[in-house]
Amino acid sequence: MTPPQRDSNLTPWKWALIGAGSTLVLALAGFGLYNLLNPKNSSTSTSTSTSTSVATATPENSVAKQLIGQWQEQISGEYSLKLIFTPEGKLFILQTPILASGMEYQTNVNPQPKHLDLLAGGQIFAKTIFDLTADGQLRLQLDNLDSQPRPTSFSDNAKLFQKISEQTTLPANVRVFNVQDQQKLARQSEAKQYVSSMSKGQQAVYAEKGRFASTQEELGVGIKSETENYSYSIVLSNDNRWVQALGLAKREGLKNYTGIVFLTKNSDGQYTSTQSRLCESNQPSQELPGTPTATNSPDIQCPSGYSDVLR
Repeated sequence: MTPPQRDSNLTPWKWALIGAGSTLVLALAGFGLYNLLNPKNSSTSTSTSTSTSVATATPENSVAKQLIGQWQEQISGEYSLKLIFTPEGKLFILQTPILASGMEYQTNVNPQPKHLDLLAGGQIFAKTIFDLTADGQLRLQLDNLDSQPRPTSFSDNAKLFQKISEQTTLPANVRVFNVQDQQKLARQSEAKQYVSSMSKGQQAVYAEKGRFASTQEELGVGIKSETENYSYSIVLSNDNRWVQALGLAKREGLKNYTGIVFLTKNSDGQYTSTQSRLCESNQPSQELPGTPTATNSPDIQCPSGYSDVLR
């Protein structure tokens, strides 16, 4: 079996893109922040500083006040990236006239260059630097957001934005995708991919050995039992008719996943082949799922409180 390729340093929005569809809406739903900010390139830290503050918290801070409003990158011949900083510490990034990603921001204007942090749910997920140029433009370092520590100087790829308005309200037709929700979808995409890989591994093991694997080592698909967001395990039925791959959430707000591989009978009534299904908890949960539900047919259904994931 070829193990799923995973870099432990991948940020949640990159995991989202693994399972995202080809349309922009689906890509935004899975969230690729760095692709939004720098679509020609390919981007967490949760530490805070006592000297940083959301822009609205320090009205005497003239630099932070100057950020508030609408900024647009000057690119001819195509829609250019637009940023909207609000006095409440919200930042909206518009890559199209009707789609935006919403997040929080905070600044620290004491260092040189100045610090700008992007947050979701109060947690920093990207650190960068900014300044206001002599001609009034906003300069932002938006590439290599994954790099640690924070960049200390501007590169040739730094972006320049011109202020186009003091207004901070979004147009009525803009659809906003919340970064916190997008991170949740990205984390869940990890579990779906891992559980699916475990199920495929079980089908391969059964085809080769005529039985299911009872441990991750025997399964041999290169999946760790613990990641930052989920724990993974195997449950084998007493009669060896089915096996479950479990993806149990370790964070609040995430859904659980279970992949079920079960035996099916041939025309002679013998169990000779396997089928699989992927199930998702109907609500976020950190509780183990129940066992699959057997029916009068050869099929086995998702546990109670779980529904099929369309693939």
